[in-house]
Amino acid sequence: MNNETVTDWLIKNSINNEEINFIETVLTFASSLKTLGSKQDVINRSLQLSFPGKRVMTISNLTFQQFTQILKDNDIDLDSVQLLNHYRSQGICIELCEELLVQRNSKSKKVNQD
Repeated sequence: MNNETVTDWLIKNSINNEEINFIETVLTFASSLKTLGSKQDVINRSLQLSFPGKRVMTISNLTFQQFTQILKDNDIDLDSVQLLNHYRSQGICIELCEELLVQRNSKSKKVNQD
């Protein structure tokens, strides 16, 4: 990847500021839930208050499929793999991004083996 920031890449892909904030909030909240699982209700409530027009209920064990569905449910048309790779390359929610990408790759390998 070049020196393009995640925000630059998102804007180039016609994602508006509200959607950028939403994506970043979902990722950071989901990442926080890995260590603050007991705060799930507070985090979910905060997410709903911050983005009342968006459909999402973050869970502590967010999967690649759920993340992709959150984007689809909110009409955010992006390649989830590219998105996660951009965030990971900039040091944002690295652990969560890597985990989601591994899940996606594991699922792809399993499908190809069948």
